[in-house]
Amino acid sequence: MDRNQSPQGETAQILVEFLEVAITSVVFLKGVYPSGAFERRRYMNVVVQKARHPELQQYIHSTVNGLLPFIQKGLVERVAVIFSDSNNVPLERFVFKINVNQSYGLKLEEADLEFSLKSFLIKLPLSQSMMKVLPPAFDRLQLGDNSLLSDYPAD
Repeated sequence: MDRNQSPQGETAQILVEFLEVAITSVVFLKGVYPSGAFERRRYMNVVVQKARHPELQQYIHSTVNGLLPFIQKGLVERVAVIFSDSNNVPLERFVFKINVNQSYGLKLEEADLEFSLKSFLIKLPLSQSMMKVLPPAFDRLQLGDNSLLSDYPAD
């Protein structure tokens, strides 16, 4: 953490890092890509999945990090991950509601925020049984060539 950063900036950075991990976890849990396209890592002392494929990892990373200045200014209320078919018809949507009480100002404890985020990451895999199965016509996240992940083993 950059100690020259404001507390709001530190909070925004923690949220961006969390969103990257959480979104990657959702993509993994949905089975959108073969399990071999991910590897186990630790984040906040919780085992999570990290994308192994450089383009998938970079796509999620750059998209979420692009939100940083807007989160710092308090302009982001929700971040949605939408799974859609080849006609861009939404099939399923995950929405992360961002609600940081600005009245805390400098009093927001990093440990409290991390505890809340860690709790979410622990509960996320437990919700997999409640997720609906995407139909066979589901078109995977477009990152260019659909064969990008063909080198990774399926389940």
